[in-house]
Amino acid sequence: MIIGNISRAAALALLALASVSAAGADDFDIKISNFDVQATPLMQPAPQFPGQGIARGQEGWVRMNFVVTAEGRVVDPIVIDSSGGAVFEQSALAAVKDWQFESPISELFNNSADIRFQYSRGRDRATSAFERRYRRIVTDLHFERPQDARKEIDSTVAHGGWNLYESAMLWLMIGRVEGAEGNHAAKLENYRRSLALSNRSILDGNDRCNLLSKLFELEIEHAQYASARQTFRQLRKEPAGGRQTATARGDAAVIDRLIHGNEPISAKATIYNPCDCDAGKPLWSYVPARRTFSFSSLNGNVERFEVRCENERFSDSIATDKLWSLPEDSGSCRVFVFGDDGASFDFVEHSDDKPAEEVGSTVVAWIDVLDR
Repeated sequence: MIIGNISRAAALALLALASVSAAGADDFDIKISNFDVQATPLMQPAPQFPGQGIARGQEGWVRMNFVVTAEGRVVDPIVIDSSGGAVFEQSALAAVKDWQFESPISELFNNSADIRFQYSRGRDRATSAFERRYRRIVTDLHFERPQDARKEIDSTVAHGGWNLYESAMLWLMIGRVEGAEGNHAAKLENYRRSLALSNRSILDGNDRCNLLSKLFELEIEHAQYASARQTFRQLRKEPAGGRQTATARGDAAVIDRLIHGNEPISAKATIYNPCDCDAGKPLWSYVPARRTFSFSSLNGNVERFEVRCENERFSDSIATDKLWSLPEDSGSCRVFVFGDDGASFDFVEHSDDKPAEEVGSTVVAWIDVLDR
């Protein structure tokens, strides 16, 4: 869910836009990322800051993926993750449909956008009210009272009105509560959301490195090796990450051998609601390390998937007796899987040089150093 998930730094286009309302209250930061052929923006109206959000002082963040047509229009946006509630998702979706890019040579299928809705009140830190709630949650977790921590989390989420700093801390606490309750898949998604929301003023130094290290461990636990490799690369770039990088280096080397090996690798996946609200469209997204994949171990309603690459796009219903392969020239890809919130499955990546008829039952490519 992830933290950038852009594998080609040279192809990253960052476009920052600011739009201030008549009241001078709301600011937006919009970052667009795309791959092989840059999509040159011609018109990108900022989303409307939700009136409900302004009234409550709530700030939001939305990450989405979209397609740029040969005419330069934006179509088929998918919300990958968000924070702040459904109103921020709805505003972002309404705005992106009016964006216009210079007409590319052909359609660009794999573009992403991060939109940060910030309410200018000089509130770049936690309020005393939030700090009191935060301390109660931490205390409940310290004394192993996950039920009390859950009640406080639910009350804090329902209260709303949190800025991006507070939201990043809140998602981190939600992840800890999910972990205390034994739901490590939800813990992973909430930690990812917290990292994506944060910046250097929110999580810096050791705190940021510790979160990256925990994400790395959770991604290994779920055999999401492509994501774990990307997280390790982020950790290596952190100035304060020397100790955590040294600790993770052995596992990272094993992951590289697994990815480049011949055995199938099977990522444990759980479909989630990206905005944690009734209006969200549950999904799971992943940037695979290999070009041949299948599905297994379906649990719950797992309906369909869509693959968006730099110059390729296709979709299909989910089946456990079928193999799909991405064309070699399709570029970097992201897989989206749709179904019911909480449904789970294995996303199996096969060796690209293994003939389809040799693909039988799948296995999880664990070895001792990873099986914790």
